[in-house]
Amino acid sequence: MYRLLQRQEVLYGHYAEAVQLVDEVNELLRARGLAEFTPWAPTVGKGNELVLMSEYPDLAAFQRESEAFYADAEIMKVWKSGSPLIVQGSVYAEILEPVPHMA
Repeated sequence: MYRLLQRQEVLYGHYAEAVQLVDEVNELLRARGLAEFTPWAPTVGKGNELVLMSEYPDLAAFQRESEAFYADAEIMKVWKSGSPLIVQGSVYAEILEPVPHMA
């Protein structure tokens, strides 16, 4: 199992709009059988941060789905429409994997 976490700071006054955009993207992802984003908000920490999490069974699935995501004109149209809502330079992404059992 691999988890993708994407963090971004949303411009003040636009948080609900950003979450609605994630819902719209998720509708398209669901229709295409791709992993959806689960939106999270930090309980404490940086203000107005939106964290998106998605899960993949393996790295190959992550790569296939990433390629499908960026190649889909309809998804990209909705996704790019959110760029005015995000603080430029604030996006940070990481992939997490379970801790291996060590000998």
